[in-house]
Amino acid sequence: MSLSPTRRDFFFVGGTGLFGLTVPGLLQARAGAPKKAKADHVIVVWLGGGPPHQDMFDLKPDAPAEIRGEYKPIATNVPGVQIGELLPRLAKNADKYTILRSVGIASEKWEHGGGQYWLTGNPRKTGVTPAFPMYGNVVTKLRPAPKDVPTFVAFGDIDNHAYGLKQNYLGPTADPIVFQPDDAKSEVKGMLVPPAGLDLSSFDRRETLRQSLDTQLRGIDDPLVGGMDKFQQTAFDLLRSPKLREALDLEKENPKTLERYGKNSHGKKVLAARRLVEAGVPFVYTHFESNWDHHGQNFKACKSKLPNLDNAVASLLEDLHASGLLEKTIVMVLGEMGRTPKINKDAGRDHWGTCQSVLVAGGGFAGGTVVGATDKHAAYVTDKYYKVESFGRTIYHQLGIDPDQTLLSIDNRPHRLIGEDTPLIKEALA
Repeated sequence: MSLSPTRRDFFFVGGTGLFGLTVPGLLQARAGAPKKAKADHVIVVWLGGGPPHQDMFDLKPDAPAEIRGEYKPIATNVPGVQIGELLPRLAKNADKYTILRSVGIASEKWEHGGGQYWLTGNPRKTGVTPAFPMYGNVVTKLRPAPKDVPTFVAFGDIDNHAYGLKQNYLGPTADPIVFQPDDAKSEVKGMLVPPAGLDLSSFDRRETLRQSLDTQLRGIDDPLVGGMDKFQQTAFDLLRSPKLREALDLEKENPKTLERYGKNSHGKKVLAARRLVEAGVPFVYTHFESNWDHHGQNFKACKSKLPNLDNAVASLLEDLHASGLLEKTIVMVLGEMGRTPKINKDAGRDHWGTCQSVLVAGGGFAGGTVVGATDKHAAYVTDKYYKVESFGRTIYHQLGIDPDQTLLSIDNRPHRLIGEDTPLIKEALA
């Protein structure tokens, strides 16, 4: 059987190809220098499933046991601000970020499509609204990176969170380069993870598992590449870019740095995100851990996951601050919803949409700040309620992108970037 990839195998326009690439359309991007931009880069640490705000950033120690849970609040390096005891390193870095406690969706019962709110800044109405682009798609469209690095890189699954089964209305040319392992334990030496969608059945498994991406790319027949559509060619060139491969080569990091971020795939994603930003990549998305949908055994899951999150995000903030990059890099840590105040019979917390906690840092956001408050059970906002549209509007504002502008979809229909008139979250800005 021939193992040579065909043109059809190599790329699927608008979908996932041999190397997990959803084709970025840098050549079709509508360029233009942003005005008054506070941020040039964004790193998203996505906690898919919905993290428990009551056990992380909005603890209620005086609530009944069935509400407050097992963990206690601890002091941070900002007087009067407390967070959960499983986040001690973030507690020491609270002067570098803002906690948003009053941003939510006006619905107690909320499903996982809420990510279409949080990562697009627009409402989700099944069968009515278009498939809105993520912030990274819009950055790719309006603020493309230099030609030697991609604009938008994603580690892990984003489809369910951004636009479901539909392609976002900007089309595949605004999509990210996606890296995702075929299974959680597999890694390719010299790279962070195997390329997304790598079909091991198409190759000799014994060879594939010990090859790096660089080796795979060198084996592709150049005439095949030469015959590609120009946008596919751009994407392929980016994968071969020495600057990209250098950024993803974590073996070049000091072993002590790897230790600080956490010697696990989740910490490596966040470290790689930092290195990509240092290389000039504007937008990096990381899907951190596998599932924060803790309907059962919430406290056991928190004890396992939160220390990893603490190490990775604290290290990221420390390093970006030390290099001066935090000033121009937005870091956001969030999921698609909060969790129910009352602990269920399985020691879990269920879906809850009216409020959650979001950590946001850098890129013109204030440090050492808490915006808003919730009631005694962390169930409803009691001060400074903001819709998720305000969050999206504020992100675009800091990026120097007009949130009221109209973009055309691939079928030439006009869409306002943020569809609703909502205020900026000014209290969160420096």
